[in-house]
Amino acid sequence: MLRHLFLGGSATVAVLALLVGYWTAQSAPRIETIRQGRNNTVLFLTNSEHGLSNVFLATVYTLLERHPEVEVHYASFSSMSRRLERVSKRAQEKNPSARSVVYHELPELDFLYAMVQIGMDVTGVIHPPGRASASSVARNMPLLTSPWLGEDHMTLFQKATDIIDEVDPSLVVLDALLRPAIDATWNSSRLHAFISPLTPIESFPLEQPYGSWIWKYPVMGSGIPYPVPWAKLLDNIYINVQYFYAMLRMAHYTTVQKYLYSKGLAHPVNFFNLRNAKVPWFTQALPGASTPVDVIPQNVTLTGPMILSLRPAEEQAPALTEWLARAPTVLISLGSLFMWTEAHATAMAQAIADTLAAKSDHQILWKFIKAPYDAEGTTYGDEFMTPLRPFLKDRRLKIETWLDVQPVSLLETGHIVASVHHGGAGCYSEALGTGVPQIVLPQWLDHYSFAQLAQDIGVGVWGCRDASPFWKAECLRDAFSAILSGESGDLIRSKAKQLGEIARSDPGEQVAARGIAKLAASGYAS
Repeated sequence: MLRHLFLGGSATVAVLALLVGYWTAQSAPRIETIRQGRNNTVLFLTNSEHGLSNVFLATVYTLLERHPEVEVHYASFSSMSRRLERVSKRAQEKNPSARSVVYHELPELDFLYAMVQIGMDVTGVIHPPGRASASSVARNMPLLTSPWLGEDHMTLFQKATDIIDEVDPSLVVLDALLRPAIDATWNSSRLHAFISPLTPIESFPLEQPYGSWIWKYPVMGSGIPYPVPWAKLLDNIYINVQYFYAMLRMAHYTTVQKYLYSKGLAHPVNFFNLRNAKVPWFTQALPGASTPVDVIPQNVTLTGPMILSLRPAEEQAPALTEWLARAPTVLISLGSLFMWTEAHATAMAQAIADTLAAKSDHQILWKFIKAPYDAEGTTYGDEFMTPLRPFLKDRRLKIETWLDVQPVSLLETGHIVASVHHGGAGCYSEALGTGVPQIVLPQWLDHYSFAQLAQDIGVGVWGCRDASPFWKAECLRDAFSAILSGESGDLIRSKAKQLGEIARSDPGEQVAARGIAKLAASGYAS
């Protein structure tokens, strides 16, 4: 009885809190008079982490190759410099009239640095889905909205302002998670647009009518299917109130906000004031492959997957590509930041051994970096490798600590029959855009949303759903079998191929680049 009273009370509090949030959350400041910059000049201001920046680089590459009339400037942190050089070089190989990107370096205060400064551990954000972790996740979400301390925020703000003044662009393209640059753009009264790797429901839940974001749409990180089943309604409400209350308060940011106010920045930092109806927003959602929303806000463009693919795999890694061609291959790559604990490695090693024993005509490529230590500060040996040694010997298993090739180019070879990834928006979209079935092993927040989405639309499976994010060999083996064998595998492969063909009919990076080029030429939002 007490549990039902508590949940019922939570529902009432949630509805009230979220309605208040809807009415009080500020929209982005409306810039009454746009400062007209130099036509056909675009400035990108973004983070440098791959998962955050790949959609921007894909758009930049397409702008250079297909819209050489646009002068492209890019401001980010030092690790972005070499990536932009490669993008420029490849664009000029494809189109001799393509220009080079003009790079502007931001101070070394990147997103991961800022997280460390406020005491966040990247591995500390890993959590299971659902109510059990709602409170801890709600504490982290505001931190991830803008992790910079006051002085660092102002340093980046001032540098971004200087770059904007120097470049004098007709359009600034922004990353929603680089808040100092957003403030600089607003303060400079510049026409701007956002590009996001997420889909509309992650970015615009409050735009949905009749409060449907609370009873119809699963809250991010919950792992609840769409539409929300009645049995999960109270869970969805409870998690919503935790998340939204934390995001509206931004309690950790009180001191920073006071500092920013004292320096003349009057826009409160929260996730609900990034856009208004005049701000163009490009998201890599593909109709039929993302959660359908009732309302797509004005000036939001659904592009489909924005994929950065510079060179064929055989040019980047000929020996690896030759090995891939030997047999249908499963690619296991859980993102650039993931390191394998002993428990994760042991479970995966046994699942790989069982799968290769059952599927004698398949092989597996495993991107593997051992975690240097566990919670007790100790490391582990190579005993977990024991069941894999026969398959390493006969070359049906290849384990690499680093891939000297873009993962998406491996998917494009046609030799990859399943992509095993962590559920990041980029990994989901790359597999979707290349028509490759997916096994998703989510670890936090939007990973659970994409794991559920892959399963909902029939392009993959959520591996070890009941155990996430701590897998077992048995459920991993079942996930491999569901993709590689039987009627379920046939259906998944067919649906993945179908959606891949739709995505490639008008690639998302081309849709975004056309929109950006049009805005840069006109100087006005349409």
